[in-house]
Formats: sequence, structure tokens, C-alpha cells
Amino acid sequence: MNTSDTPRPYAEWRTASFDRAEDAAYTFGHHLMQHCRDEALKAVEFAAIPTSAEEFRAQVNTAVDTALHNVVDLLEGFWPTQAGPNHRVAYALSVCIGDIGYWKWKDGEFR
Repeated sequence: MNTSDTPRPYAEWRTASFDRAEDAAYTFGHHLMQHCRDEALKAVEFAAIPTSAEEFRAQVNTAVDTALHNVVDLLEGFWPTQAGPNHRVAYALSVCIGDIGYWKWKDGEFR
């Protein structure tokens, strides 16, 4: 996938309800790939080739943790996300998840 391609800017989003939702989804998908997938791959891109199953699992865990952490960052607005030059995008979950955080859960601090 070429993540350098950008979705259409907000000013060019289609007006039909389904089409507009699809344009929004393309924008979200672009940001998800850019900030979550690509950053997770960087975590293992320059790592040494694993010599054991344990090393491989550790590298995969690092990449997955990075991706999941960055999903939360994306939802929290950590990165300035745009839908064209004049429109900022903000993402939100449609459920209340509380103030627990991924790292508290991963580190065993979640109850």
C-alpha cells in the first residue's frame, strides 16, 4: 500500500450520505496507516534478524504495542490530522472507555 497517497480533501468530499461517510473513512484509514501501521513497522525495520522464537515474539510484541499505542494517540489528537489544507480532523470513539489507558492495562495496573 502506498501511504504517501492522500485521500480527497474535505472541500471535495462527496455530498451523498454514504459517499461522504466513505470519504471520511478513507481519511481515517489514511491516518491509521500513516501513524499506526507505518510507525509500528519502523519499530522492527532496523532490528536485528531474530535468532530465536523468543526474539521474534519480542519484536512482534514491540510492533503491536506501538501500533495500539498510536491508535490511542490518533484518537486523542496527538498528531495534527488534516483533510486537505484547510480542515483539521478530530477522531472520537462512540463509546465511553474511561481513563484507564493502554499502558496501565499492559503494565498490570488496570483493575
